[in-house]
Amino acid sequence: MKIINYEELFGEFKPDGAISEDANDIANMLICELCIQSGTGLARFLKVKSCFNNHMAMRVWVQKRLDANSDYLLDEMCRQLECELYGLLPQTSYGY
Repeated sequence: MKIINYEELFGEFKPDGAISEDANDIANMLICELCIQSGTGLARFLKVKSCFNNHMAMRVWVQKRLDANSDYLLDEMCRQLECELYGLLPQTSYGY
């Protein structure tokens, strides 16, 4: 009989929306700091599936970034993602 390691199997095929505690914490902080409303449209800028509302899109984006950087420090990663987020979002210019 073959033994299946479900943790490993689920890790390989983790669906969009499976968010770790770290990703959730970072996303919540970014959502609060940047006053991100719960509407829609942010997913397009973050390049995640458009079915997600703004808050879930932020969580998925953060999770993808954490998955790509396995050896991160929470505070440093949070600052890095905040900087990356500012670069992704369109900047409004106000002319006087």
